[in-house]
Order: sequence, then C-alpha cells, then structure tokens
Amino acid sequence: MNLNQYINIVNLSEKTELEKVRLLAFFCYMSEKANSFILDDILGILKEIGHPISNVSRLKGYLSKSKDFKKNNDEYMLTPSARQKLESEFGCLFNNTEDVVSSSEILDESLFLGKRGYLDKLIQQLNCCYSNNCYDACAVLMRRVFEILLILAFEKKGVQNEIKDADGDYFMLDKIVSNALNNKALNISRSRKDYDLIRNLGNFAAHKIHYNTRKSDIDHLKQKYRVCLEELYYIAGLIV
Repeated sequence: MNLNQYINIVNLSEKTELEKVRLLAFFCYMSEKANSFILDDILGILKEIGHPISNVSRLKGYLSKSKDFKKNNDEYMLTPSARQKLESEFGCLFNNTEDVVSSSEILDESLFLGKRGYLDKLIQQLNCCYSNNCYDACAVLMRRVFEILLILAFEKKGVQNEIKDADGDYFMLDKIVSNALNNKALNISRSRKDYDLIRNLGNFAAHKIHYNTRKSDIDHLKQKYRVCLEELYYIAGLIV
C-alpha cells in the first residue's frame, strides 16, 4: 500500500483539514510504525500531494480540541480509541495479502474489469505494477493481457485453429499477431506497428538480459495499448 493508493481509497480530497491529518497520521502509523508525528511533517505531505493547509494556527486549534489526538511536547499522537476506529475501517488495506490495490493507472478499470475474473486480476496487477514503479513487471503483464485478448478474439470468431500447431498448442505471439492483422474474420483496424510495439515492449522486459523498462517506455505506449485492447474487447465479445 503506497501513499497515492491510500489517498485515493480514503478519498482524502473530500475530507476536512482535521480528517486529513487523522488519516495521514494513521497511514504513518501503519506503514512506518510511527506512534507519534510532528505536525510539520504531515503538513509537508499535504503540500506535496496538493492539499496545503492555509491556516496552521486554526488547525492546531482543531487538534487541541479533538478527542482523537494527544500532544506531548512538539509531537502529536492518535488516541487508542481513534486508532482502533481507523484500524477497523482501513486496517485491512495494510494487511490484505490477496486483493490488489489499483486505480486505472494503465487501463480504465471501469471499462475493462468485470468481463472475466482472470483478466480482472491481471489488469489490476498490471495497473498496480505501474503505480509501484515495477515497470518490467508491468510490461510483461501488458504483453500477457494482449496475447490473451488476441486468443479470445480468435475463439469468439471460431477461427482459433488458425493459430494452433499440429499438437493443438497456440503459436508464439509473433505468429498470432501476423495472422490477426490479416484475418478477415477479426477485421482489426490497428496497424502492425502498434501491435509490434506492444509485443516488443513485453519481449524486451521478459527476455533482454541488459534491458530495464522505464516509465517513459510505458507512458509512450499506454494510449495505443488502451485503444488496441478496447478494440480486441469488442471483437472478443467482452464489450457489446
């Protein structure tokens, strides 16, 4: 759980100044095991994320009156009751080992999720990898989702045997792409260049020994990637 993910989940932008401090203090407690905090540190975080506090004196007044905080010299801490309440509401975000926290970083989850359970998990992992700076992992997952969608498109049109070998196994992605772009049953509108960019990014991340994917590599491609996948979703019958 990183700070950006936490901010989105708790809807920090919709909160009052006092609630923002409470929620950030809880984040520091859960992620850094910080039992107390210096107000200037929290104010610095709020400024960095675009929520600066204009009247610090007023905020200090709110803190002194709040039953959720105690002050010891220059440091504040959440009271046990306040911490317990926050743990019951948000503690699972820091302890869950199954759910993937993602927020449409590469693919719009409101559009692409809810069609196939296994695709949902991969897309959420893909988005999560990007937000956590795991760009090689993100690129490999982008390639995997792309390959799956191509196969689903062939299956939907009933021409999957055209991309299988004599043993019934699917060809490598290069051959699948070549067939897809020339297959009248699929009627794909995208260019060979777009498909090769997606395929190569994943190949480089997975197989090139001295290569590391950078954020700029993915940023350069992610709009084309979304458009290509959206078309494949329609062809595969996942969007009607």
